[in-house]
Amino acid sequence: MEKCPVCKEMTRGKNWCDSCHTVFVCPAPRCEAPNHRRDAKVCAKCGLIFEDYITNRKMYRKCPKCKKKQGLSDPQCKYCRYWFNCPTCGHKVPSTSMFTCPRCATSLRLGFVN
Repeated sequence: MEKCPVCKEMTRGKNWCDSCHTVFVCPAPRCEAPNHRRDAKVCAKCGLIFEDYITNRKMYRKCPKCKKKQGLSDPQCKYCRYWFNCPTCGHKVPSTSMFTCPRCATSLRLGFVN
């Protein structure tokens, strides 16, 4: 067990502190990106909302287009049909206005996933 660098309490895990809820490493299994900001609410790499995960163990992220909560593993927003990742190659879609994947040129307008 190590001490939290923020509140100096003993921490049980390597991902976050139980007493002050500071996240050190993203708890998402495929992400595990280090968090360098103490007051960060979401992961900078995968978009995981830390508060929902720490309190309820739910993996949610906000859609950048409609701002509604989505499951972290969903490839497409259920409400506005925004693609988080390319359905063919899995590349992250960097903009809400992209019509094709920048890596493989797959069309992101057609072929909605339900």
